[in-house]
Amino acid sequence: MIRITAKKDGFRRCGIAHGKEPVEYPDDRFSPAQLKQLRAEPMLVVEVLKAESEKTAAKPGKGKAE
Repeated sequence: MIRITAKKDGFRRCGIAHGKEPVEYPDDRFSPAQLKQLRAEPMLVVEVLKAESEKTAAKPGKGKAE
């Protein structure tokens, strides 16, 4: 998941007007070249988030029922 927040509301990059409120996009929404451009843009805050399944995959299972 990719979360993008603009420092100035309506700032455009990669054909999208980005807002001051964070918006989340799927990992495959942007090409590697676009993602590189977004991350290099000082007017944007770009966060690459781990997928929910990666966060919960390490949860231990319950023990045997008694």
